[in-house]
Amino acid sequence: MARWLTIGCLGFLVLLLLGGWAAYTWIVRPAQALLSDFRQVITLDQGVKRQNPYTAPPNGQLTQAQVERLIRVQRAVKEQLGARWSGLEARFNQLAQSQGGSSSLDYRKALDLFRESGSLIVDAKRIQVAALNNQGFSAQEYAWVRGQVYAALGLGLPKLDPAEILRQINSRNFNPQVALQKPQAPPANVRLVQPFKAELEAYYPFTWFGL
Repeated sequence: MARWLTIGCLGFLVLLLLGGWAAYTWIVRPAQALLSDFRQVITLDQGVKRQNPYTAPPNGQLTQAQVERLIRVQRAVKEQLGARWSGLEARFNQLAQSQGGSSSLDYRKALDLFRESGSLIVDAKRIQVAALNNQGFSAQEYAWVRGQVYAALGLGLPKLDPAEILRQINSRNFNPQVALQKPQAPPANVRLVQPFKAELEAYYPFTWFGL
């Protein structure tokens, strides 16, 4: 009896160790890498030439030109990532559809998506900064336009706090949740974004990382 109890305890201990190793390998370590990427993204934002404040219109309405400029920025990112974008596009579409109508974002899905993508987020940010400069966007204007565009599609954007996400994961919360912010969309904005709905939704997971 004692022998079987000992074997059972050892087996349980082995399972715990394996579980801890798996959690570190597949969740904690990728989250730490993602936090490093977030920090680089924040630093790269300083390369946007126009850093002046942006005053949004009181009615929250986008212009046709703003929507088209945002689309050109996103297209530049996708085109210059090339095969790396193509390899993830199906997963992007799947994740975007799964988030429809959600009020929070499960970052476990994001970690799964980007775990094996290397420096994809940082490389995409470098491309995006150059595209923002080409399109004459300030950092603040682009952030506002992006938020209004996705709100018009019924999709919210996260208010990112990378350190808090990592804190949750380190405390063994392996499904960290981040609230999605979605302002009220004027009907005019809904009409403006409809022609670009499919490609905006395909790009949506990139917005979870400040892109």
